[in-house]
Amino acid sequence: MLTRGSAEAEQDLRPVLGVHGFMMFLAWGILLPGGILSARYLKHIKGDGWFKIHMYLQCSGLAIVFLGLLFAVAELNGFSFSSSHVKFGFTAIVLACAQPVNAWLRPAKPAQGELMSSKRLIWEYSHSIVGQSAVVIGVVALFTGMKHLGERNGAENVDGLNWALGLWVFLGVVTVVYLEYRERGRRRARNLSRGNWVLGNVEEDDSTDLIDSRGGFRDKDDEEGRNGGRSEIQLEPLK
Repeated sequence: MLTRGSAEAEQDLRPVLGVHGFMMFLAWGILLPGGILSARYLKHIKGDGWFKIHMYLQCSGLAIVFLGLLFAVAELNGFSFSSSHVKFGFTAIVLACAQPVNAWLRPAKPAQGELMSSKRLIWEYSHSIVGQSAVVIGVVALFTGMKHLGERNGAENVDGLNWALGLWVFLGVVTVVYLEYRERGRRRARNLSRGNWVLGNVEEDDSTDLIDSRGGFRDKDDEEGRNGGRSEIQLEPLK
């Protein structure tokens, strides 16, 4: 049973924990997932707009995570790792902090027309997996934080906040499924448009390139004509 002094102290901590929870929701529920979505689904936009959006959202989200962490630690005079909320939250923060370092160490991007190196391919997969894992664990930390708040302070509106957070996560999953469907359709359309330029089998046709740099078609006879030779057209009767 709480004494009057401890009950007043717990009551004073509710606004502090409320601000901490709101900041973490803003980071793990909006900014950091938005940065991942921009890197995944906005690359078809011309220019580097998707990269700027990705960087702004990720840096803003990471800064708010640190502010929320310092805010809670300062008011609570530290924290204990015995809580599942602290374990999930600390793991998410470590993964999020690894992302800027990982981005700084990224291998050079291949030039247009060149194959991607194995180092670059491994980096892209690891950068994506670590970022997505950080957000998923961060969202789990939000739910465990709600549970911890209810157990510690006996907040009456925790159930409502849990339902609201669950609805937000559900809407986020539906949005990702829709964007992924759109992205796959866009890729299929792009591959089909590229496939329309293929006019023959390279193994059967001995020509070098079907399309030159100016967008026209060329074959070996055209190359000889440009080199001073004479192109010939032979007609054979149909049998």
